[in-house]
Amino acid sequence: MSLTTRVIGIYKRYYNPLFQGQCKYVPSCSAYMVQAVKKRGFFCGVLMGIWRILRCNPFSKGGFDPVKDNLRGRAKWLL
Repeated sequence: MSLTTRVIGIYKRYYNPLFQGQCKYVPSCSAYMVQAVKKRGFFCGVLMGIWRILRCNPFSKGGFDPVKDNLRGRAKWLL
């Protein structure tokens, strides 16, 4: 288990119950960051997780937003 997943595990155990049900996305932002770190590695995964946390605000629509298999999305053939 990496340091990042341990830190997120501590957050989920002690601080997440205080904010239960606040995340608008599925999977939750903390679960998203763990998945992103496992799929993309530390640097890219943490950046993806931070970007997700920034998008999780009162003005966002929310919904189902899994870690994508392809970072470039539809532009994979263009780049």
